[in-house]
Amino acid sequence: MDNFYDTIVVGGGISGLTSALILKRKRFKVVLFESSFRPGGSILTHKVDDFIFELGPNTVLSNCKEMDDLFDLCDLLEKKLTAFPDSKKRFIVKNGNIVPLPLGLFSLITTKVFSTKAKMRVLKEFFVPPKRDAKEESVAEFAIRRLGKEFLDYAVGPFVSGVYAGDPDKLSLEHAVPKIYAIEQKYGSLIKGAIAKRRGGQPSGDLISFPPGLQALPETIASLLEDSFKLKSRVRKISKSGDLYEVKVQLEDGTSKLFHSRSVIVAVPADSASEILSELDEDFSEGISSLPYAPIAVVSLGYKKEDVGHPLNGFGFLAPEVENRFVLGCLFPSSLFPNRAKKGCVSLTAFIGGAIHPERAFLEEEDILEKTIKDITPLLRIKGKPIFEKVTIWHKAIPQYLLGHRAYKSSAEIFEKRNPGAFISGNLLYGVSVANCIQNSTNLTKRVISFLQGYESDIM
Repeated sequence: MDNFYDTIVVGGGISGLTSALILKRKRFKVVLFESSFRPGGSILTHKVDDFIFELGPNTVLSNCKEMDDLFDLCDLLEKKLTAFPDSKKRFIVKNGNIVPLPLGLFSLITTKVFSTKAKMRVLKEFFVPPKRDAKEESVAEFAIRRLGKEFLDYAVGPFVSGVYAGDPDKLSLEHAVPKIYAIEQKYGSLIKGAIAKRRGGQPSGDLISFPPGLQALPETIASLLEDSFKLKSRVRKISKSGDLYEVKVQLEDGTSKLFHSRSVIVAVPADSASEILSELDEDFSEGISSLPYAPIAVVSLGYKKEDVGHPLNGFGFLAPEVENRFVLGCLFPSSLFPNRAKKGCVSLTAFIGGAIHPERAFLEEEDILEKTIKDITPLLRIKGKPIFEKVTIWHKAIPQYLLGHRAYKSSAEIFEKRNPGAFISGNLLYGVSVANCIQNSTNLTKRVISFLQGYESDIM
C-alpha cells in the first residue's frame, strides 16, 4: 500500500524532523507531513546584503549526546560553529546602563549589579533549608526564598525572560527550570549543587550554529528524508481505523487523501494538536487547547560599526522588568559567530513582548521598530540610523509552563495510554529550547521503535 506507513509524523519542526530521520535510518517506513512551505518551524534564518539574521532561536546549546548523534547522522558534526569566547559575557540593564553580569564568585563580590546586602543574602543561600513540601512553587517564589528579591529582579527574572519570555510569578519552577528544581531536591542548595557539579567536572556545553545559520540543520534533515518529507501537506484529522491510525491530509493541490499507519507522532503547536486530535481523543484535545503561549516580536537591525559606541563584547543584554524598558533584551549576533554582518558593520537582534507585555508584540511593525530603536540607542550609544531593519512577529512564540503545568503532562500520558502508538512531541511539555526538543524527540523515538517492534511481535 502506497499510503501505509509504520509511522506518520505530523509537523516539520526540529522535533518532528529528528524523529523522522532516526526512524528512516532504522529502516522504518515513515512519512512527515508539514503544512508550510519550508522545514524548521521557528528555526528561520534570514540572509540579506551579507547579513545573516536568525528570526527565531539564535543559538543552540550543545550539551547532550543526543544532539551530537543527530549532527553525526546529518554529517554536520564537523561543520558546526562554536561561539566566540566573548559570548560567555552577558550584560544586564541597571539604572539605565549596561553592566556585565558576574560569571563567578570573585566577580559576584566586585560587581556593581547587586548591592552589598544582596550579595550577603546570596552567600547565605548555602544555609537556606530546601523546600520539601508538595506545594508547587513559582520561579519568583523560589528565587526570593533562596536568593532574595534583588536577585529575582536582576538575575532570575531576566533569565526566564530570555528563555521563555515569561513571567516568573507565574512560571512553574519544577516544569520551567527542572534542572534548578532538581539541584535543590538533590543537594539542598544551589551553591552546594554548583560545587558538586564543578568537582564532578560536568561540562556546561557550547553555544553553536552553522556557517549558513541555524536553518541549515532542519534543511539538511529534510534533504536526507528525501521523499519521506512532504511540504504544503496539512494534516486535518487523525482517527482510528481498526488497529491502524487513519490520517486525513490536505495536499498541496487542495485535494484530501487518507493515509494509514501503525503509529503517529504529533509534533505541532497546541492549537493544531487540539484540532487534529479532536476526533481521536476529545478530552486531550480540549485540554491541550488551553496551553498558553507568549508572543514575541523580533527586531533585526544592521548598523555601521562606527555608529555603535558600545563594543558589543558579549552575548547581549537583558532588560529587567523593574527597569521599565520597551525591549526584553538584545543579542549581538555579529559578536557570536563569523560573517553575521557585512564588512564594517554589526548586527543586533532585539526581542519585544513576552508574557508580561504581550500587547507590545501586536503593535504595528513601524511602531515596534521605532520604539525599539529609541530604547536601545542610548544603551548602546548608537549615533547613526540602521542600514538594515526587519520586524518578525511570532504571535504564539513560546509555550508557557505555568503553575499547574503538571496537568498537561498528565493529560498527555493518559492520552498515550488510551491510544497506543500515538505520541505527543514538540515543545509543548518537556522543554522549549532546540536542545530540549532534540533530546526529548530522540528519547521519544526510542519508545516509538519499541512500540513498532512489539507490534510486529504481536502479529507474529
